[in-house]
Amino acid sequence: MKQIVVKGKQRFEEKTVLENNTTVEFSVIEDSIISENVYIKNSEISCCLIESNSKVVGEKLYGQVIESGYPNLELVTYPKPQEIEKLLERIKENQIDFSKIFGDYPDIIEERKKIYLDVLNRFKDKYGSRKVFLVRVPGRVNLMGRHVDHRGGYVNPITFNREVVLVASSREDDLFKVENYYEEKFPGGEFKLSEELPEKKIKSIDEWRKWTQVKYEERACRGEEKSWINYIKSIVYLQEYYRIDDEWYLRKLRGLDMLFYGDIPMSAGLSSSSALVVATYLATIAANNLKISKKRLIELCGYSEWYVGTRGGCGDHAAMIWGRAGYVSHIGFFPLRISYAKFPSGYRVLVCNSFVEAKKMTGAKDIFNQRVACYEIGFMILKKRYPKLLSEVKYLRDINTLNFDLNTIYSMLKSLPLRASRKEILEILPEEKERLKQIFREHKEPAEGYAIRDVCFFGIAECERSRIVYDILSKGDVEKFGELMKISHDGDRVVKYSDSVEKEWKWSATDDYLDYLIKLPGDNPEKQLFMQPGAYRCSIKETDYLVDLLLRQKGVIGAQLAGAGLGGCVIALVDEKYIKEVVDILYREYYDKYGKPRTGVLICVPIEGAGFVA
Repeated sequence: MKQIVVKGKQRFEEKTVLENNTTVEFSVIEDSIISENVYIKNSEISCCLIESNSKVVGEKLYGQVIESGYPNLELVTYPKPQEIEKLLERIKENQIDFSKIFGDYPDIIEERKKIYLDVLNRFKDKYGSRKVFLVRVPGRVNLMGRHVDHRGGYVNPITFNREVVLVASSREDDLFKVENYYEEKFPGGEFKLSEELPEKKIKSIDEWRKWTQVKYEERACRGEEKSWINYIKSIVYLQEYYRIDDEWYLRKLRGLDMLFYGDIPMSAGLSSSSALVVATYLATIAANNLKISKKRLIELCGYSEWYVGTRGGCGDHAAMIWGRAGYVSHIGFFPLRISYAKFPSGYRVLVCNSFVEAKKMTGAKDIFNQRVACYEIGFMILKKRYPKLLSEVKYLRDINTLNFDLNTIYSMLKSLPLRASRKEILEILPEEKERLKQIFREHKEPAEGYAIRDVCFFGIAECERSRIVYDILSKGDVEKFGELMKISHDGDRVVKYSDSVEKEWKWSATDDYLDYLIKLPGDNPEKQLFMQPGAYRCSIKETDYLVDLLLRQKGVIGAQLAGAGLGGCVIALVDEKYIKEVVDILYREYYDKYGKPRTGVLICVPIEGAGFVA
């Protein structure tokens, strides 16, 4: 994109047209960057970046990035900070309509109000009487579309009645003072934003990926890689967003005094860590009075979380920011887009915690990043082997039944190696040596090699399932939806339980299996892409046991792993008439039997997404 840079105060006393159809009328412009096709009228613009196809009329803007398409954007909205005593009174006196957030569930509303009051009072004890923002970010349960948001696939989440809560107050400097309600378990800390920034402006996602990997390795050497405050430090990426070059910033962000509370189960696949990132961003945006769209916020949060060393997408952040009470969000990526399907009437989502923690920051991080590497390597091989066929394909999700017939898809998958070592991958892709070196740096080499074909098969099939599920939910076909949940879980499965007998799950996309699929008639249900589990293998024995236990119970429509896996939770869609019986069986056959707390079972309802309590 060509940009016009206007430095030094400029006054235009009559209508003036700059290059590339940029129109300025009766405006003051100082130290700003204005892109193509921008219309500005009766406004004062100081130290801003205005993207293509934006229109600014009658505004005073300082230190903003005005996004393409402005003002026709869904901007993040936020209240003015309130005196903490006033906010406490408003909650106590029922002056806030919480039914808009939680629906017609008075027990949930009372539970949440008690938490908000408690956290506000704790903030007041720590920091004194201040003007504050009260931010709430719910956990998310993704009903379909695991491990595929970063490949362009859809996610289909609900946001549910467990939250990260943040009370924050603006500062005059760039210090972030971070405290936790559970301070004994999560010690507080502080950091200056200016001291955490890269030495030079980050100019691309690849540069951000490399820099965050270096920072992760540095923290690991100091033994600091596990600190929860690293999720708060991810706000560095927002400051980079407002940085034009090494020395020039559109806006230097003000810091915050912060107190966090959370009751989203940790390391359970319900995105408690991403909720910390979203809460930090919302509070910082409000404190700095930033104009930013929800779409841009989602993208920034997704890349921001790379700071902690993981390489996920922005599906969790999108789910939290776009969640709607009573609905399933159908969220697509590249570009970001959202639609909604009504959550099935008469059903509840049961969340069952295995209490095996999925610790992204220790050994599991290697496995998560190995799986992502399989996607990236497999896609590079496919693009190399089918240059004409895949010339317009940008993401793995584009290999679908809208673009290719089934036999072509299965033939392409057959061309991928079932497993390959790093040496073998470099021999296949010598021209990608530098890119592969960066990918390999982010995890240890798997001893058995990279399961490229099985992982890519899962990703392509899961993208298909996550795409078609919107129509299935919109039609109210709950049974079909439950069937897809079961198949999806099989793609992560490692064992199968039948009458409590454990048997290893050995699914693999062998040449013989793919040849079998290719020979089947096109209308054979067994041949369909959405019916193929693939093999991502991020479940564990405990989560497989819970899924199989649930699927044997009357009233359970479907069950599957929740989130990234390697522990954590499973979810089930359950007819509400059978909830009590199903929960009692879970207590007897898992929680009591294996000495796990009964608090591991949550009955969830879809609530409103992230926002402010004001």
